[in-house]
Amino acid sequence: MFLLELQTSDMHAALGRLLDQTRVAGLRLAAVSARADASECRISASIDIDDRDIIDRLVRRVGALFCIDAIEVRGECQCPTKTSHMTP
Repeated sequence: MFLLELQTSDMHAALGRLLDQTRVAGLRLAAVSARADASECRISASIDIDDRDIIDRLVRRVGALFCIDAIEVRGECQCPTKTSHMTP
């Protein structure tokens, strides 16, 4: 099981991209939640899989969206790995 946390400026676009890309990859979301405050939105998603390579590919595809500021990935080891994405 992996937990992804997305920081975004556009919750709807990021959530749509996450849902679309997990569907295309054939992944099963165990849980999804989203919260927003005045300046930032966070989306949390649990994905029921144990293959880190598949998660890394998913993070690259989702992170390519312009409104994604950062994606944090946590695996079963509970060791956070931060991945920031910048589009040219």
